[in-house]
Amino acid sequence: MLNSKAQSCYQCGKCTSICPMRRVSKTSPRNSIYNSNIYGLETKDIWTCLTCGLCPQECPQQVDFLSFIKQEREGKTPLDIAHLGVFTELAELSSRLNGNTKMEKTDSKYGFFPGCVDSLSLFLHDVKTDFGEITTSSLKLLDKIGIKPRMVQMKCCGHDMLWQGKKDVFDRLKNDNTKYLKESGIDTLITSCAECYRTLSKDYDLGIKVVHISELMDKLGLKINSEVTYHDPCRLGRHMGVYDAPRRALTANGAKLKEMEHSKENALCCGVSSFMNCNEQTKALRIARMDEAAATGAKTLITTCSKCLAHFNCLKNEKDTAKKYDLDVVDLTVFLARQLEAGK
Repeated sequence: MLNSKAQSCYQCGKCTSICPMRRVSKTSPRNSIYNSNIYGLETKDIWTCLTCGLCPQECPQQVDFLSFIKQEREGKTPLDIAHLGVFTELAELSSRLNGNTKMEKTDSKYGFFPGCVDSLSLFLHDVKTDFGEITTSSLKLLDKIGIKPRMVQMKCCGHDMLWQGKKDVFDRLKNDNTKYLKESGIDTLITSCAECYRTLSKDYDLGIKVVHISELMDKLGLKINSEVTYHDPCRLGRHMGVYDAPRRALTANGAKLKEMEHSKENALCCGVSSFMNCNEQTKALRIARMDEAAATGAKTLITTCSKCLAHFNCLKNEKDTAKKYDLDVVDLTVFLARQLEAGK
């Protein structure tokens, strides 16, 4: 049955006009709704959609297109899963294993969840990025502001499974993780991953506070003397409305922020969502975004999403673009922790 909100679509085409994938393919959000509503058909557009959240902002009928896409994908097979589907297989395997690693026992009511950085470091060698540095950097920064969290070693949050249509896998992960967190005794869960933050906040019902680490980083007291630009991940930005916190974390600590042509609500997507459709079309979107970053003149591009980090660095290190982009691409926590260490 078609999502009730989607039934109000009257085919005005505003969603198609703003769709990033429309720049590089024939993808059409309204076409997905039309074929589902009128003919009950599945179109490939439901899989090429980035679920970036741009089109709902323009919809005069306030169609919840993201919920529509999730519903349409459920139980179906994606067109293309990137990296040979290894991350999907890892999540599915994890969902079938018993239990989570026990959390260390301390008096802290804070927990820190690093997400899947270990598996990213294990398999994404070509992007030349130490994803584990995000975890060590996060803990250094939290210690600096007086927070000593307990390490949360639960299973994958299930973000990709949910958006790949594998809701049964997502539900198993969600149930195990929810039980684990409720038994932990923490009342605040901090994460450095935009996708984890979105998933744990919106798709779980934890009964505890979920915080993205960027919301805590404006009190570090650093004296940064450099120009940077910031890329808004879809999940932290349009999905969760967190635009100012990462910027405050930079400017309050002395960095000069140079905005790209498209930023905040209008920021362009990195092109790859939920590890699907990493191809020439989505590469074109990454090029467009990296061109905007380079045009600011900043030497550092900062983001708060491990997938954005991976795919921008992947592009930067490809043979045909290696000399084009003379800027570092780093996670916010890594940038701030490096500045903290340099200040010492």
